[in-house]
Amino acid sequence: MKSKLLLLCVLVLAAIGIIFISDCIRQTKESQSQFYIKYHYTTEVTYQDIEINNSKMIYTYFPEEIAKEKCAEWIAQYPCWREKDLRRKEAILSEEEINDLIHLIKETDFMNLKSTYGGASQYQRYYPYKLFIKIGEKQKEVVYQSFLTASPMPEAFQKIRDRLFKLVNEKFK
Repeated sequence: MKSKLLLLCVLVLAAIGIIFISDCIRQTKESQSQFYIKYHYTTEVTYQDIEINNSKMIYTYFPEEIAKEKCAEWIAQYPCWREKDLRRKEAILSEEEINDLIHLIKETDFMNLKSTYGGASQYQRYYPYKLFIKIGEKQKEVVYQSFLTASPMPEAFQKIRDRLFKLVNEKFK
Protein backbone atom coordinates (compact mmCIF):
# COMPACT_ATOMS: atom_id res chain seq x y z
CA MET A 1 0.00 0.00 0.00
CA LYS A 2 2.80 2.40 0.93
CA SER A 3 4.63 1.67 -2.32
CA LYS A 4 1.48 2.40 -4.36
CA LEU A 5 1.00 5.68 -2.50
CA LEU A 6 4.65 6.59 -3.03
CA LEU A 7 4.35 5.74 -6.74
CA LEU A 8 1.20 7.87 -7.00
CA CYS A 9 2.99 10.81 -5.30
CA VAL A 10 5.95 10.49 -7.68
CA LEU A 11 3.63 10.41 -10.70
CA VAL A 12 1.67 13.44 -9.48
CA LEU A 13 4.90 15.39 -8.86
CA ALA A 14 6.24 14.38 -12.30
CA ALA A 15 2.99 15.54 -13.95
CA ILE A 16 3.15 18.88 -12.10
CA GLY A 17 6.79 19.28 -13.16
CA ILE A 18 5.98 18.55 -16.80
CA ILE A 19 3.09 21.04 -16.75
CA PHE A 20 5.31 23.70 -15.15
CA ILE A 21 8.16 23.17 -17.63
CA SER A 22 5.78 23.19 -20.63
CA ASP A 23 4.23 26.44 -19.38
CA CYS A 24 7.69 28.03 -19.00
CA ILE A 25 8.64 26.96 -22.52
CA ARG A 26 5.32 28.25 -23.88
CA GLN A 27 5.77 31.61 -22.12
CA THR A 28 9.35 31.95 -23.42
CA LYS A 29 8.26 31.16 -26.99
CA GLU A 30 5.27 33.50 -26.63
CA SER A 31 7.56 36.29 -25.39
CA GLN A 32 9.97 35.68 -28.26
CA SER A 33 7.18 35.75 -30.82
CA GLN A 34 6.06 39.15 -29.48
CA PHE A 35 9.51 40.67 -28.88
CA TYR A 36 10.45 44.10 -30.22
CA ILE A 37 13.23 46.57 -29.39
CA LYS A 38 13.99 49.91 -31.01
CA TYR A 39 17.01 51.96 -29.96
CA HIS A 40 17.51 55.33 -31.64
CA TYR A 41 20.08 58.10 -31.23
CA THR A 42 21.02 60.93 -33.56
CA THR A 43 23.09 64.09 -33.43
CA GLU A 44 24.35 66.41 -36.15
CA VAL A 45 27.09 63.90 -37.01
CA THR A 46 25.69 60.62 -35.64
CA TYR A 47 22.86 58.28 -36.62
CA GLN A 48 22.31 54.99 -34.78
CA ASP A 49 19.20 52.86 -35.00
CA ILE A 50 18.91 49.26 -33.82
CA GLU A 51 15.64 47.46 -34.33
CA ILE A 52 14.89 43.89 -33.29
CA ASN A 53 11.58 42.43 -34.35
CA ASN A 54 11.26 38.90 -32.99
CA SER A 55 14.63 37.52 -34.15
CA LYS A 56 15.44 39.91 -37.02
CA MET A 57 17.92 42.67 -36.16
CA ILE A 58 18.30 45.73 -38.41
CA TYR A 59 21.14 48.15 -37.75
CA THR A 60 21.01 51.52 -39.53
CA TYR A 61 23.91 53.93 -39.01
CA PHE A 62 25.96 56.82 -40.38
CA PRO A 63 29.47 55.40 -41.01
CA GLU A 64 32.32 57.09 -39.11
CA GLU A 65 34.52 57.31 -42.21
CA ILE A 66 31.85 59.35 -44.03
CA ALA A 67 31.19 61.45 -40.92
CA LYS A 68 34.91 62.31 -40.57
CA GLU A 69 35.08 63.40 -44.21
CA LYS A 70 31.70 65.09 -44.60
CA CYS A 71 31.19 66.55 -41.12
CA ALA A 72 34.72 67.43 -39.97
CA GLU A 73 34.01 71.15 -39.56
CA TRP A 74 30.23 70.97 -39.15
CA ILE A 75 28.80 73.58 -36.78
CA ALA A 76 25.18 73.82 -37.96
CA GLN A 77 22.50 72.60 -35.56
CA TYR A 78 20.97 70.16 -38.01
CA PRO A 79 22.31 66.84 -39.32
CA CYS A 80 25.20 66.81 -41.78
CA TRP A 81 24.11 63.32 -42.83
CA ARG A 82 21.40 62.66 -45.35
CA GLU A 83 19.28 59.54 -45.73
CA LYS A 84 21.43 58.42 -48.70
CA ASP A 85 24.50 58.46 -46.39
CA LEU A 86 23.02 55.91 -43.99
CA ARG A 87 23.96 52.22 -44.15
CA ARG A 88 21.74 49.31 -43.18
CA LYS A 89 22.68 45.80 -42.12
CA GLU A 90 20.46 42.86 -41.15
CA ALA A 91 21.03 39.70 -39.15
CA ILE A 92 19.02 36.96 -37.50
CA LEU A 93 19.48 36.51 -33.76
CA SER A 94 19.51 33.06 -32.20
CA GLU A 95 16.93 31.92 -29.68
CA GLU A 96 19.65 32.11 -27.02
CA GLU A 97 20.51 35.73 -27.92
CA ILE A 98 16.82 36.71 -27.71
CA ASN A 99 16.41 34.87 -24.39
CA ASP A 100 19.53 36.64 -23.03
CA LEU A 101 18.08 40.03 -24.01
CA ILE A 102 14.72 39.22 -22.42
CA HIS A 103 16.49 38.03 -19.28
CA LEU A 104 18.57 41.24 -19.13
CA ILE A 105 15.46 43.40 -19.57
CA LYS A 106 13.71 41.58 -16.72
CA GLU A 107 16.82 41.45 -14.53
CA THR A 108 17.42 45.23 -14.85
CA ASP A 109 13.72 45.99 -14.26
CA PHE A 110 13.69 48.20 -17.39
CA MET A 111 9.92 47.97 -17.75
CA ASN A 112 9.51 49.84 -14.44
CA LEU A 113 11.69 52.83 -15.32
CA LYS A 114 10.21 56.30 -15.62
CA SER A 115 9.57 57.58 -19.15
CA THR A 116 12.18 60.35 -19.13
CA TYR A 117 15.61 60.85 -17.56
CA GLY A 118 18.27 63.53 -17.83
CA GLY A 119 16.41 66.45 -16.33
CA ALA A 120 16.28 68.88 -19.26
CA SER A 121 14.12 71.93 -18.74
CA GLN A 122 11.27 72.68 -21.15
CA TYR A 123 13.27 74.67 -23.74
CA GLN A 124 16.70 73.19 -23.09
CA ARG A 125 18.62 71.65 -25.99
CA TYR A 126 19.55 67.99 -25.55
CA TYR A 127 20.22 64.84 -27.56
CA PRO A 128 17.62 62.12 -26.93
CA TYR A 129 18.57 58.48 -26.58
CA LYS A 130 15.38 56.47 -27.10
CA LEU A 131 14.74 52.87 -26.15
CA PHE A 132 11.39 51.19 -26.78
CA ILE A 133 10.82 47.58 -25.69
CA LYS A 134 7.81 45.31 -26.13
CA ILE A 135 7.66 41.82 -24.66
CA GLY A 136 4.31 40.14 -25.14
CA GLU A 137 1.68 42.63 -24.03
CA LYS A 138 4.06 44.77 -21.95
CA GLN A 139 5.76 47.74 -23.55
CA LYS A 140 7.89 50.64 -22.37
CA GLU A 141 9.62 53.62 -23.99
CA VAL A 142 12.33 55.48 -22.11
CA VAL A 143 14.04 58.66 -23.29
CA TYR A 144 17.35 59.78 -21.86
CA GLN A 145 18.06 63.48 -22.42
CA SER A 146 21.80 63.99 -22.91
CA PHE A 147 23.30 67.41 -22.24
CA LEU A 148 26.31 68.77 -20.36
CA THR A 149 24.83 68.71 -16.85
CA ALA A 150 22.31 65.89 -17.32
CA SER A 151 21.77 63.37 -14.57
CA PRO A 152 23.35 59.98 -15.35
CA MET A 153 21.72 57.57 -17.80
CA PRO A 154 19.75 54.91 -15.89
CA GLU A 155 21.83 51.78 -15.38
CA ALA A 156 19.12 49.53 -16.88
CA PHE A 157 19.01 51.67 -20.04
CA GLN A 158 22.80 51.67 -20.32
CA LYS A 159 23.13 47.89 -19.83
CA ILE A 160 20.54 47.14 -22.53
CA ARG A 161 22.06 49.67 -24.95
CA ASP A 162 25.51 48.16 -24.35
CA ARG A 163 24.17 44.65 -24.99
CA LEU A 164 22.56 45.82 -28.24
CA PHE A 165 25.86 47.26 -29.45
CA LYS A 166 27.66 44.08 -28.39
CA LEU A 167 25.27 42.16 -30.66
CA VAL A 168 25.87 44.66 -33.47
CA ASN A 169 29.63 44.21 -33.09
CA GLU A 170 29.35 40.41 -33.02
CA LYS A 171 27.08 40.27 -36.06
CA PHE A 172 28.55 42.97 -38.30
CA LYS A 173 32.17 43.77 -37.45
